[in-house]
Amino acid sequence: ARLSGSKMTDKQLFAFVLMPFGKEFDDVYKIGIKESAAHLGIRAERVDEQIYNETILAQIYNQIDIADIIIADMTGQNPNVFYEVGYSHAKEKLCILLTANESDIPFDLKNRRHIIYKNSLVSLRDQLDKELSWAKEECKKINISHVSLTNTSIWGYLDKTKYSANA
Repeated sequence: ARLSGSKMTDKQLFAFVLMPFGKEFDDVYKIGIKESAAHLGIRAERVDEQIYNETILAQIYNQIDIADIIIADMTGQNPNVFYEVGYSHAKEKLCILLTANESDIPFDLKNRRHIIYKNSLVSLRDQLDKELSWAKEECKKINISHVSLTNTSIWGYLDKTKYSANA
């Protein structure tokens, strides 16, 4: 196995986007979120853009688990988005909450980072650019403080004894 430090220069950051699906959210997603993220070198995706074999909920869990950043649009207080945000918080993910309406952010999330864009894509892009720049720096700090382990070959590193195999 090989130990290494930060891989920030090796991999593009991934932002998983949680939001309701519907034509009324297309501009917010494609222009406000996806283009803003791409401008900063961050790959942003929603689950409906992906190909997967498991159930949609299993795919959502998987994408939350591997995401560097979660971007969630709370507009309309969609229960699925709320559930997925709760899962993201339980997994201690870096979350950026968005909404067109301030009243859509529930009381217990008002102290979290969030953007109120009031149906303005210009406002969303300006604010999200700042938040994603901050998040990018936070990801660098997180990755620098962790050590990753890459297993090159399990068989080459085992010492077999009469009683057990030790790595």
